[in-house]
Amino acid sequence: MPRSFIVPVRLFLILTLLQAVACDDEKKSEATCGDGTCASGENPGNCAVDCPVTCGDGWCTAPAETRESCAADCLVACGTATDLSPNIASGELFYGYPALGMDADSPSCGSFASGREVYVSFTPDFTGELVISTLHPATNTTTIIEVREDTCDGSPVGCIASASGGTALTVQVQALRAYVVMVETGGGDAAGGEDDVFALSLSHRGVCDGLGTVTDLTSRLLTGQTFALDTTGGAGSVAGTCGGGAAAEARVTFVAPVTAEWIATTAHPATTFDTLLHLREGGTDGASFCASSEAEIACDDGAGPFAPASWMRFDAIDGLFYDLFVDGADTASGAATLTVGLAADSPATADLLGCSHTGFIDRYAFFAPAGAEVLLATDTVDAQTAADLRLRVRAPDGTELHEADDDFDCTFPPPQWSCPSYTFSAASGGLYTVEIYVGTSEACADRTRVRYELTTTVGGAPAEMILFGDQ
Repeated sequence: MPRSFIVPVRLFLILTLLQAVACDDEKKSEATCGDGTCASGENPGNCAVDCPVTCGDGWCTAPAETRESCAADCLVACGTATDLSPNIASGELFYGYPALGMDADSPSCGSFASGREVYVSFTPDFTGELVISTLHPATNTTTIIEVREDTCDGSPVGCIASASGGTALTVQVQALRAYVVMVETGGGDAAGGEDDVFALSLSHRGVCDGLGTVTDLTSRLLTGQTFALDTTGGAGSVAGTCGGGAAAEARVTFVAPVTAEWIATTAHPATTFDTLLHLREGGTDGASFCASSEAEIACDDGAGPFAPASWMRFDAIDGLFYDLFVDGADTASGAATLTVGLAADSPATADLLGCSHTGFIDRYAFFAPAGAEVLLATDTVDAQTAADLRLRVRAPDGTELHEADDDFDCTFPPPQWSCPSYTFSAASGGLYTVEIYVGTSEACADRTRVRYELTTTVGGAPAEMILFGDQ
C-alpha cells in the first residue's frame, strides 16, 4: 500500500474513534432514571432505582427513613437555624439555597415531591402581626412558607403555598416567644437545583400588606394633573436606601405607559414637610415587589437646590408595575403634592396631537430658585408641522404670570408666523409651569400634528423639565 494512502487512513480511524468516545460521553452525561447510574440531577427522592436510600445521604426518604431510624437525614438541627430576629428591624433579606436544605418534613398546607426545606428562627420583641415574605426579585423557585411555635416540629401558626414564585404569610406573634420558619421549595427542580434561591424578609405588617391607602396613578399619568397626598397616619413600614425608616409614608402605584426616563418631585407650595421619595420596580409578570428592598431602583432624600422637596429621576419600562413611596426625612410627615412626568431637558422637542387652541395643551414643570433669571421660548421645527404657537407660564401656586405670542419670527416657515418668548425673574423658589398650545387663529400646516421646540433656561443654564401633560 502506498505510504501516501496509509496516512489519511490512520487519520480517518483516529477521528472516528474520537467521535465515538465523545458520543459515548454525551450519552453517559444524560441522566435517565433506570440506567443504573445515580447521575447529576438524580437523588433518592426522584429516582430511587438508581440512587438507593442510604442513611446519611442528606435525603429523608419516606417510608424507609424516619427521624427515629435515620436522625442524620430526618432530624432537623433546629438549634443551628439562622436567627433572623435582627432582620425584623433592619429589613435585611435572608437568602436561602434549597440545595443546602433537607427533605425532612412537610408543611401542613401542602408540599412538593422531594422538596427540600430550609429552616430559620426568630424571636420578636413585639406582639402583633408579622409578615414573612419570599416576594422578592431574587426568588426563582416556588415556595411554601410555614411558621411554627418554639421548635422545628412545633405547632403551626400559619402556612401558605404559592402556585409559582414567591409568596407572603401574615401571622400573629407574641413578644419574646421563639418561632421557626420552614420554607419548602419546588418548581423546575423540586429537589432544589444548584441555581435555586429564595430571598426571605420578616417585617411588621404595613402599607404593602393592606394597611393604609394606595393611590393608583396609571390612568392619570401625563394628563397634566398633580397629585395631593397625605402621609400622616401611614404605617411607617417601608424605608428607602436614602432614609425614611422612621417616618410614615404614602404609597403610590402605576404601570409605566412608555419606556423612558421619568422625574417625580414634591416641589409644591402645598408640600408641608421635608420629603423623601423612593421607588420599587415590579416583575415582568405584573407582580408588585412593594415590600422588597431588593426591588428599589431610585431614592432621593431632598438634598441640593430642591430641599426640602425631593426630585427623583428614574428609568421606567413600558408595562412594568411600580411602587412609589412619598416618605419623610427622620420622622417628618404631612401633606405633599406630587408631580410625575417624563424627563425633558431643555431644549425639548415634542408634538401636539392636533391643531386646537383649547383641545391640545402640553404642560411642563421646572424648578427655579428665588431671584433666578428665567428665559422661555417656543419655536417651530419644520415647515410640514409648523403652527402659530403660544406659551403660558404659571407661578408655583398656579397663578398665571404671562401669555406669550408673536415675540420673534418662527424658524419655519418664515415669515408666515411669529413665535412666543418670555423672560422674567423668579419671585419665589419653586416649581413653575409652562403650557404650549396653538393660538386662537388655529393656523397649522398639519391639523393632526404640531411639532415644536421648547427652550427653558434658569440662571443661564438649560432647565431640567418634567413633561407631565402630554397631548
